Amino acid sequence: MTNMGLPEKFISCDWGTSNFRLRLVDTHSLRVISEIGTDLGIKKCYQLFTAQSVRSQESYFADYLLAQLGKWGLNGLEDYHLVASGMLSSSIGMRELEYCQLPLAFSGEDLISKWISINNKLNLLLITGARTDSDVMRGEEIQAIGLSDYLPRDEKGVLLLPGTHSKHIHFDAGRYIDFTTYMTGELFEVLGKHSILSASVEEAGWNPSFEDIFVEGVKKGVANQQMASLFSIRANSLIHKISSRENYFYLSGLLIGSELGHLKEKNETVYLAVAGIQNELYQLALKSFLPLERIVCFDPQIIETALLVGQRKILETHVK
Repeated sequence: MTNMGLPEKFISCDWGTSNFRLRLVDTHSLRVISEIGTDLGIKKCYQLFTAQSVRSQESYFADYLLAQLGKWGLNGLEDYHLVASGMLSSSIGMRELEYCQLPLAFSGEDLISKWISINNKLNLLLITGARTDSDVMRGEEIQAIGLSDYLPRDEKGVLLLPGTHSKHIHFDAGRYIDFTTYMTGELFEVLGKHSILSASVEEAGWNPSFEDIFVEGVKKGVANQQMASLFSIRANSLIHKISSRENYFYLSGLLIGSELGHLKEKNETVYLAVAGIQNELYQLALKSFLPLERIVCFDPQIIETALLVGQRKILETHVK
């Protein structure tokens, strides 16, 4: 046991809009012992539920969970705690829970959560999302709680969680106090594949030769010139023979710069939590207009385990 009441292992459920993931986790080391993933996200599962009339919404989702857990062949399933975050507590999930109103302590103790017994076989801790008066999130708040161990407790700052819907989460004195969602990733997808710009943009793998055109886009975005610059992608392709691969990264820079531009006028430290190519792009963007001492980038391992750390923190508040 890692703490009084904490089990040696727990089951992590991360059920998003498009994907489903279960992980059997060593509570102390957070080593993933086994993992199951499918493409049956909440949205698709809810559509399947509405297409039938035999089972209730809660039992439909519970049955899918138990079916996936059955692949592990665990003995004494009732002895395990399953911690579920993300969209499972939404209106199209297993059971809707009210959002937690910010501010939110780094410990996660303010989050609304509920124990649910599934067929007397499994104890599920369902965790809600967080909101302000103008924004909501489900899932990212657990990552933020996991990352809070690496944030200063006596300073202000902003935590960046880039993605399809990027979150900028502001903190002060050990509490998350506000956040804003930026639809950067989704806009990039829509503009690059479903607009007039699609003929001038081609997806490409990153290499340093694209750095200049990417940063050029970032600077336009930071200067709030994105609306006047979007069609130039089409024009550059026709007039200046800019390649569609270069345009891909110019568009990326334009949107990322637009997302990050508000940080230029602030003086808080920015903490970047994203892996892969997005880490490199966001670092380039931030370094193009902020001093290096205001930028902190988390290691990939810290980012990878953030959700598990957050879920363990919340489990600890319920079983200790």
